[in-house]
Amino acid sequence: MPFFAAPPPLRTLLGALPALWSSTRFGAQELADYATPHIERDTRQGVALLAAAALLFLVQASAFAAWFGLGRAYTDTYLLLAALALHIRFSAARVRDIQALNLLAMALLIICAAALVLLARESGRLHVMVLLSVATLHMLIPLMPWGVREAAFTSLAIYAMFTSLTFFTRLRFGDVEPWALQFTMVTASLLSLALVARTLGLRKQDLAARFGLERVSADMASLAERDHLTGAWNRRYLERRFEHVVAAHAQRGTPACFGLLDIDQFKPLNDTFGHRHGDLVLQALAAAFGELDGERECLVRLGGDEFAFILAGGPTVPARLEGMLADAAARAVAGAAPGTPPPTVSAGMIVLDAAGACTLDAAYAQADELLYAAKRAGGAQVRHGAAQVTA
Repeated sequence: MPFFAAPPPLRTLLGALPALWSSTRFGAQELADYATPHIERDTRQGVALLAAAALLFLVQASAFAAWFGLGRAYTDTYLLLAALALHIRFSAARVRDIQALNLLAMALLIICAAALVLLARESGRLHVMVLLSVATLHMLIPLMPWGVREAAFTSLAIYAMFTSLTFFTRLRFGDVEPWALQFTMVTASLLSLALVARTLGLRKQDLAARFGLERVSADMASLAERDHLTGAWNRRYLERRFEHVVAAHAQRGTPACFGLLDIDQFKPLNDTFGHRHGDLVLQALAAAFGELDGERECLVRLGGDEFAFILAGGPTVPARLEGMLADAAARAVAGAAPGTPPPTVSAGMIVLDAAGACTLDAAYAQADELLYAAKRAGGAQVRHGAAQVTA
């Protein structure tokens, strides 16, 4: 690979410009939603860093002006600008909007540039200190995680102010020539924009990579808690999420229904019609529960033909559960050989109180007792009751 890589084609640069134009523009909405809080944090830190760097420079510039006797105007102007930088430094901590944070940083640099232009006009002399200030203001621009849009506007504003100072006013230039000021501004501006574009490109690549890794990690975690045959959740998921799901119901002031169910005579069903048919019955049962609210409801395969479920509480829950079980039977028959009888299911279900005081072990024991009561009564039925909170 050659040491000096060939510059990219112009169309590649133009194609990348829309992404570099704004720090918040991404190709996918999911990525934009993921990146927004990270960009907000980085922007707040950027404002704080920019303000701190400006404060350091302005305090030093004020001391320099006082030491070399440039006049009270120089000293006071730099001190007032330092006070503004300090104010913006602390104000940024209270701002939560990205655009407002960007405006704070832009305001600091543009106000500094305007103040220095007015200072030069007031003193009637373009001092070398102004040249240093111009370069410093441009050097501060890449400290912000801006897009090219904000950086270009800020740089153009600074350039326009100082250009008007050198070409449209009559000042004594001393040892600073107008062309030197122009060269400094153009060079510093181009370098700043290049750094902003490069940094933003790397930042967006990093955010996209982190988003992809976190999504893959979440998918892997989800797969680890899924039953591979039915797609239902597994016991690990139930143990980890039980309290959270019940708390989500309690937060809304509604009870949750926890239950257990299994397929009646599942072993004879497997022995008679084959294990493939048994798998189809399990998959049909899981498919019948496919419309659950993922935040507050779930179906969990505990093992074999035994399932647990959590449904949103209410007077219609028993009828809703029986409807899903009937749908599961219809799905199983539709996928089976002609003449295969529909499977039946027994279930035991308890209604948890809105406070969510019942533990998983207690809920499991009570639902299990109702389940076996249903099976002892002949199966193909749902037994339900209120949860009893044990000390």
